[in-house]
Amino acid sequence: MKETGPPAEKVDVVFVAEGYTAEEKDKFVGDVKKFSGYLFEIEPYKSNQEKFNIYGVFRPSAESGMDEPRQNVYKNTVLKASFNAFDLDRYLLTEEGFLLREIAAAAPYDAIVVLVNSKRYGGGGIYNDYCITTVDNQASQSVFLHEFGHSLAGLADEYYTSEVAYNEFYPQGVEPLEPNITALLDSENLKWKDLVSPGIKIPTEYGKEEIEKLQAERRNNFLEMNKALEEARKKNLKEAEIKKLRDRFQARDKAVLEKIRAVRERYKDLEDKVGAFEGAGYSAKDLYRPMMYCLMISSPKREFCRVCQRAIRQMIDYYSH
Repeated sequence: MKETGPPAEKVDVVFVAEGYTAEEKDKFVGDVKKFSGYLFEIEPYKSNQEKFNIYGVFRPSAESGMDEPRQNVYKNTVLKASFNAFDLDRYLLTEEGFLLREIAAAAPYDAIVVLVNSKRYGGGGIYNDYCITTVDNQASQSVFLHEFGHSLAGLADEYYTSEVAYNEFYPQGVEPLEPNITALLDSENLKWKDLVSPGIKIPTEYGKEEIEKLQAERRNNFLEMNKALEEARKKNLKEAEIKKLRDRFQARDKAVLEKIRAVRERYKDLEDKVGAFEGAGYSAKDLYRPMMYCLMISSPKREFCRVCQRAIRQMIDYYSH
């Protein structure tokens, strides 16, 4: 697919097919080109393209797709990839670890990416093991880049509001191993201290509590609206009256959204700054991330924060010479 030099001197990434039938081989080849292209659109991969070899290994499945247990859908595929790993609807993994390594061994590899032929949203990434993602969802690009960050560079999840399967994943009083989150046990010796923007306070206030209260207000408003609409339908109110009711709740939601935007605008100058922003590693309190936005939490610009970029660059340098 893409060879820039001897495997011993490059980062060798192998893409493995899952849920592609024999007739879909050309689609897999196209998907490998597309997803490897996603890597080289962003830093630090973009400026290190010459350090990568890209390979694709195709083994056909009898059926397209993957298992979706909650939908009672089961497919005959090579790696038996399945959603609902760790009882999460969006978490996609394969338990065929030995077979995956056997298939991947058709090419030299430092990192494995499993491409799953599906339009569903989801994926997974395990450090020093493999990354897996569906290919045809509108969010597949971001999912892939995020999950590859886990599997290649050992990056932590920086989000803290989404549903996860891990409770108290990071024990209090223990500094996380991952390079991009911290318990801030010693604020004078922050692990990314050398990257902190001049004049930034540690920890870094960014309107978090205000925004969280407003987001809670939005959620409550949404629940109240659904309850009110359900009661209105039970009373057989006319459609015009139901619309009027819905409009009232939507106007309230719009007003709260404006307040959220106002708070974010107040702290807009922090968007490109490195500090210690509370909320990371599935915890709203006592864990901190380096920047407001990053592909390991969410990124309007679809890019990694500077701390994550450095961690990825270090792994690239480790595997290449």
